[in-house]
Amino acid sequence: MRARPAFLYVIYALLLWSVPMGLIAGARPDVAAAITAGMRAYLNALPEPLYALFGTGYLGYTAARAWGKAKGVER
Repeated sequence: MRARPAFLYVIYALLLWSVPMGLIAGARPDVAAAITAGMRAYLNALPEPLYALFGTGYLGYTAARAWGKAKGVER
């Protein structure tokens, strides 16, 4: 079992949330638009350095995994 950075679970949640959002949009477009507007406002309120931190963390994690695989430490 290998560790995954917590922010990857945030990305997984956003991807999985698209399924019920699609169903909601099909049944109640007005509700889906309100949910989308709320999520957009929340994501726009996050400071830019936080996005940079997530990006740096992801790149660091990816580089560390590649390095570990190249060295034979990880599978």
